[in-house]
Amino acid sequence: MLSIPRHSLVARLARNRTLFPAVSSRWKSSSVPSEKQPDDEFDSGGIKISTKPSHHRLEKRAPFMKNMFIGVVDTDLLVYPESLNRDEQSRVVAERDTLEAVVKSGESKESLAEKLRQAGVFGLQSPLNHGGKQLIETELAYFNELVGSKDFATGLIAGQHNAIVQLLNRFGSDRLKDSCLEALSSGNSTVASALFEEEAPCGTMFSTIASQDADRNQWLLNGTKSFVINGDKAGYLLVLASTKAMEQMNAQDTTITAFLVDAQAKGIKKTEATETFGLEDVKQVTVSFENVEVGSENIVGTEGSGAEVLGELLKSTRVQTSVLGVQLMKQFLSSLIKHCIETKTGGGHIMDIENVGEELAKSACSIYAAESMIYLTTGLLDDFVGQDADMEAAITKAFTAEKLMEMAIQPLRFVGPQALTKGHPLEALFRNSVQFFGQSETIDSVKFFVALSGLQHAGMATHETIRKDRNPAMNPSHVISKMFEKNTIDSPKQFVNLEHFLHPSLDPAAHWIEFSIQRLRLATECVLSRHGSEVVGRHIELIRVADMAVLIYAMLATATRASRAYCIGLRHAEQEIYLANTFCHEGHEKVRVLAKQLEQGQFITTDANYLSLSRYLYKQKEYFFEHPLTKNF
Repeated sequence: MLSIPRHSLVARLARNRTLFPAVSSRWKSSSVPSEKQPDDEFDSGGIKISTKPSHHRLEKRAPFMKNMFIGVVDTDLLVYPESLNRDEQSRVVAERDTLEAVVKSGESKESLAEKLRQAGVFGLQSPLNHGGKQLIETELAYFNELVGSKDFATGLIAGQHNAIVQLLNRFGSDRLKDSCLEALSSGNSTVASALFEEEAPCGTMFSTIASQDADRNQWLLNGTKSFVINGDKAGYLLVLASTKAMEQMNAQDTTITAFLVDAQAKGIKKTEATETFGLEDVKQVTVSFENVEVGSENIVGTEGSGAEVLGELLKSTRVQTSVLGVQLMKQFLSSLIKHCIETKTGGGHIMDIENVGEELAKSACSIYAAESMIYLTTGLLDDFVGQDADMEAAITKAFTAEKLMEMAIQPLRFVGPQALTKGHPLEALFRNSVQFFGQSETIDSVKFFVALSGLQHAGMATHETIRKDRNPAMNPSHVISKMFEKNTIDSPKQFVNLEHFLHPSLDPAAHWIEFSIQRLRLATECVLSRHGSEVVGRHIELIRVADMAVLIYAMLATATRASRAYCIGLRHAEQEIYLANTFCHEGHEKVRVLAKQLEQGQFITTDANYLSLSRYLYKQKEYFFEHPLTKNF
């Protein structure tokens, strides 16, 4: 740990008393509500419209995590967000308390799900004039904590429902909104996303095709979508399909379009529920479309804008489903702590075993980090207009899913075989965790998105440096200057003095985060210089780059949250400081190893050896080594 002289510490503490309010005001000013509006008002048609104070947003800032790839840190965002002011906080806490009273009154899973629907969980992000609450992302996450802790299945269904309703309100035509938002906001009808396809398309992003019938101003939808959660009960389906205009019928399709489809439309066929290891309370069906007629007014957005709609959908669902993942992690940890306290072994209680305690402490660190990342990301989305936070949302989902799966197997180590007994609480948590990990998208695909987004951003910002690196013979002076550069992956240098923006007790964490950001920048430059545009096919290195970004964002979220907690005097703040320093130390070591592997390349690491072995496995089509007892004489 880095030591701080006593006289320096006293001076820093005095300075921070004035520093933090000044810095935090740059972020918190985004949550100042508009002037108080009346509780009820009427439009010209006599329709009652509930109102709430507007959540003001600041101007868009440069992307936070993408800039880490080029070593640029927006220090104004290093204060943990307080997106809700006192009035907003009081209102949302009161509304959640009301919902919690409803949750506690539920007697069975069926009655609980129905009471949640009646309480309005399917209208949390619906517009006010359609009976919704129009919550911002931070408020929605706060509500989803409660829903997810009581009914994971309903939380998963309502999560995708609310995200799609928000898309309809933003991108849908007036005719489309008038026809369905009222029913969707009340929960009388639900909407499910139909995205996943088992068969890989050829030449298109989706094998589901929408062909235009220009004469009738309609589209004909053909294809199959799999693993549609709640697809048997949903009244509407959000379908993404490859689209071709009439004059392009024989050309390769390069565009996708989002459609809202009536689930009862002619030509739609739903198969029996797909049996999976995950959720038991919710059915996942396969939906087939055969010449299903969809009106042009049912396009969400515009023709060919499906990629934008998909991006917005994924950004919201990645963050909000992470809230559900954190609730599963908390339930796991609480159950394991109770088991360790109450269960005895031959030498005493399980709680006296050191390695068990270490694993539980690491789990607590993971939960704290994931929770911190969620509300840091929602703060970026809520407090800045059109903020580019796609990478932050993806990082949050990847971190939460991986840490949840690590925790899900702990009962097999601490509890034993009874943890998988049918009906055991830990068995249900394990099932839900597996469902969460594999839901909608693979974690590797999320990491590829993180890495490629960061590398693309870095490539555009540093293209001149990369060009010189890739042509050393034509740029000898550049090569010589690189040889004498003192800032290396082995010995990174400070460049922004992050300790000035955190509480002095977090000096160690600040230094480790800063070194990690430097290593990410240097590793990014190294990878781009080595591979150029061919980096897209270097999947092992892409995963390493993504893992570095995930760790850095987790470290930043953890340290800034702990700093805020200590400065405002929250309970257990001392333990938060201790946790943050510990987490950042471990994260820094992992980043150092990953950066060094990226610098060395596949021929110095074991990557090339494993790739060669994998090719031989594909050739033999099975495990091919001879049995250890086989003789050759």
